[in-house]
Amino acid sequence: MKKAVFAVLAVTVCAAVVLFIRMDGDENTGRRGVVIERPAPAAPSAATRDVAAAPPAVAPVSRPTTPLPAVPAMRANNRLVIGRISSNVRKHWPRLEAMANYLAAELAGQGVTGVDVKMVDTMEEMREALRAGEVDLLSETAFAAIELTQDGSAEMLMREWKSGVSDYHTVIFARRDTGVDSLADLVDRTITFEDRGSTSGYLVPRASMARQGFDLVELADTLARPPRGSIGFTFGDDEETVVGRVIRGFADAGAISNLDWADEDEVSETDRRDLVAIHETDPIIRSIVLVRSTLDSNVKTRLALVLEQMHETDVGMETLREYWKVARFDRIEGPALDSLLNARVLHETFRSF
Repeated sequence: MKKAVFAVLAVTVCAAVVLFIRMDGDENTGRRGVVIERPAPAAPSAATRDVAAAPPAVAPVSRPTTPLPAVPAMRANNRLVIGRISSNVRKHWPRLEAMANYLAAELAGQGVTGVDVKMVDTMEEMREALRAGEVDLLSETAFAAIELTQDGSAEMLMREWKSGVSDYHTVIFARRDTGVDSLADLVDRTITFEDRGSTSGYLVPRASMARQGFDLVELADTLARPPRGSIGFTFGDDEETVVGRVIRGFADAGAISNLDWADEDEVSETDRRDLVAIHETDPIIRSIVLVRSTLDSNVKTRLALVLEQMHETDVGMETLREYWKVARFDRIEGPALDSLLNARVLHETFRSF
């Protein structure tokens, strides 16, 4: 590899974003391909220069237990694919398109001819897409990221400051007039979680409570009582329902993220006067950018540099706002690594249930 780095000539590219969707209900069913063409900015920013920049700090991941299938480091047409686990195409597609267009422009001088988008419905579908080389990068919550890296098909590349925050935690709360002041007071009582897939509204608080020795038992409904010596739990499906059940006495406690706890749209000022936080979990990393492990190493390095510098330009900041209101991307080290390791501990606890 040459030691000197030459300036990259500006080129004009067209980023073709291919969206694979599944639509339910009254919409057309099955998977369809939708091709949208957008002109990319004429010249790459400073993020596409300095090719000899330091490689990204990648958090440790579990090694694969079985060999990964042989897939090319880059597909024949030199296109990248952003993935997303979601069935909400109408809401999430514009966010993904914005990032795809930005990356296509920034990476044009590095031989990348475009960036596509692939959405799937389940974690298993995403795992298979990574193993087959059909997805190159995606962002996910800590627990989902840990799941996707366990077989070695993906690697953690960067921390994502989703919704402007680097980490978050769970707040467990109760009514002030119930005498529930701590987790110990919940024994023989009930708690309402958000939903089975919520990291801060279920996975983290349940694992944290289990690590402290509490026995949690799922109940059939809010009127059921837990077995003696345990804490019964139900699901409220959203933050508003969780808060409402506690306020109305259908649950002795509720669990939501600290972001929702501080949001007046989720916890009104009136409700807040009647509630008290009885426990807060340790913080975990908010969101993580993953890349498939078999992706070309030079492309991984370039992606990390482009993402790390996005917040330094107006175009980058606008794209970040469209892409889940991300404040910035940075490397997984120091406090970020600590919060990731905490997430790993809780994840292992949860998997033991």
